[in-house]
Amino acid sequence: MIFRGFLTALALMFVLWDGPTYSQEATAPIMTVEEAVIATGVESLTPVNPGNVFDASVGRLYCFTRIKSSLQPAVVKHLWFHGDKMVMEVTLPVKSSNWRTYSMKTILTSADGDWKVDVTSEDGTVLKTLTFTIR
Repeated sequence: MIFRGFLTALALMFVLWDGPTYSQEATAPIMTVEEAVIATGVESLTPVNPGNVFDASVGRLYCFTRIKSSLQPAVVKHLWFHGDKMVMEVTLPVKSSNWRTYSMKTILTSADGDWKVDVTSEDGTVLKTLTFTIR
């Protein structure tokens, strides 16, 4: 009788237990910007003279980013804006889980004012925004 009650309880537990629970949603790839700066140069994948304010005679500026990504290959974009107007879009590959990359923009002496670079994933999600000024 005790054994029969034990089997009934065991069967009931089996019916009620649905097994291990797993998320129904697939885990989305994760991409983060670990480091991002605007600089006057990049040497050996290291930004040179990073800053927020640059003289109009700077010539060129670089947007340097270090990306961590759980998906490779992947893509990151640098969207350069002068004021509210996008003036350049650069698509860059991400080929490892810890990837350093950069884009370069020629700065005309007449390009003073507020600037920004949006760093986005391939689908357009903004991962980081860098702001800077040209004087």
